[in-house]
Amino acid sequence: MSTDIKTLFKNHTIFHKKDASLPRIYVDGCYDMFHWGHANVIRQACAAFDYKCVLVLGICDNPIIEKHKGPTVMTEEERNLAVQSCQWVDEVVDGINIWDTDINMMKFFHINYVVHGDDISMNTVTGKNSYQEIIDAGMLKLVPRTDGVSSTDLIYRMMHSESKEHWCGLKHANLSVEKLRMFSSTKKERTKDDKIVYIDGSFDMLHAGHYELFRKAKELGTYLVVGVFDDETVNGYKGKNYPILNLGERVMGLLACRYVDDVIIGAPKGVTKEMIERMKISCVVHGKCENGIGKNFYSDAVDMGVYKEVDSGKTLTSDEIIERVKEREKLFEARNAKKIR
Repeated sequence: MSTDIKTLFKNHTIFHKKDASLPRIYVDGCYDMFHWGHANVIRQACAAFDYKCVLVLGICDNPIIEKHKGPTVMTEEERNLAVQSCQWVDEVVDGINIWDTDINMMKFFHINYVVHGDDISMNTVTGKNSYQEIIDAGMLKLVPRTDGVSSTDLIYRMMHSESKEHWCGLKHANLSVEKLRMFSSTKKERTKDDKIVYIDGSFDMLHAGHYELFRKAKELGTYLVVGVFDDETVNGYKGKNYPILNLGERVMGLLACRYVDDVIIGAPKGVTKEMIERMKISCVVHGKCENGIGKNFYSDAVDMGVYKEVDSGKTLTSDEIIERVKEREKLFEARNAKKIR
């Protein structure tokens, strides 16, 4: 390994080893508070090659992000775990400590094309396009940026707890059959031999704790079904302007997760015997760190011997994410004035 290239990143992890003849596609970014808009860029990169490619994802380290954009909400470990959980990601290059995408680094990883959203990314120090070397090499492909969702927007929602704009109007109209199809087309079909695992909740602002919970839940069977509560149900027990992400946004985030095989939209709060029998559920999982839902909602599952509590191993919660944002309020106000990468 070249010493110069080695100093540009920390780790290169391969999750899916694919045919070496497939084109290697690179997508990079910060991926702070990883959301369905991030996932959609990754999906579009794969879709441009009919999903017949190797998707290599590059993720910047915290110091370089702070230099160009300001503080992150999530730690490096939390951001890495989020992108590793995305169903379209095959390899991850983490801890990248340069802002401009480097052509020699692309050659080192045998990258054929680099994909980015059609919004311009600039180096705030030099004022140049962060992808100029890639453009000059004829390797850059652009895909449409996902409208209506961004890290900036999520931070605004968290800093303005009285705002409920994300529950109505255009931002709420993001759940469509076409979007569901795009995000679920690569999911496996359920078979009669599958062992069904079910887990439900609000799953607002998916984070490391959720992803680890899904991963461990999936290990208890072969097919993971996630039930997600509607906005009114979540607001009923959490109050304020919860959920921060509306139902459509939460569904899309769940579908982007590699561990999730199917999603029940607007699931009932609690699991009944009838539901367990009808869906042929082998195991009902609940996380030990989840707030707001009591074990009594799973009494039928307990009585039937299919209830299991799973410790994600993470203490992070959605409430803690909001507290992090509020603690850094002035810094985030300055960050949000800058161009989002």
